[in-house]
Amino acid sequence: MNITIDLKMLLLIIICVAVIVLTVYLIRCLKRLAVTLEHTSEVLKDVEVITDLAAKRSKDVDDIISNVSDTVSDITDTVNEKQSVISMITAIVKAILAIKNASDK
Repeated sequence: MNITIDLKMLLLIIICVAVIVLTVYLIRCLKRLAVTLEHTSEVLKDVEVITDLAAKRSKDVDDIISNVSDTVSDITDTVNEKQSVISMITAIVKAILAIKNASDK
């Protein structure tokens, strides 16, 4: 029994085999892609949770820093007022001592 295949038929068979191989390859790639998308989705959910936590913490830290800044500013103002009072008292004491020294001479 002899089978004759012309070039057109051989080319058609080669193309059909190539399409089948390509289809199998694409199916395997799509399966891997689906798994990758699931993992990516899980990672993105974790990132969303962490981002929310970081945003809340940064707001808390910002409030704390604002409060500390206000407190330091108040302390600085108080110290400056005390220094001016102390320098005024020092000037008065020096003036009294100068008058006393002048009266002693």
